[in-house]
Amino acid sequence: MIKLPAEIDTQIPGADNLIRTAESFNHARKILQPRGMLEDTLAWCKSECQSEWRWQMIEMSGQDKPGLYIFFFDSERDYLAF
Repeated sequence: MIKLPAEIDTQIPGADNLIRTAESFNHARKILQPRGMLEDTLAWCKSECQSEWRWQMIEMSGQDKPGLYIFFFDSERDYLAF
């Protein structure tokens, strides 16, 4: 986990959990999403995941090509359900 400077930690409760490296998660999955579909995937993660998770855009979707994203999960349960 990346540690934020102390002055930020004191200003934002829980700030030390805002930034995490990919290596700090137990599971990761790359997915391709057509344009306009990422919001549905994010909504599912917000409602169904029980542990921490994050996502990262690798390539933005375009008119004719899907976007490439990586989703990171702490829990095996969330990873397998995804």
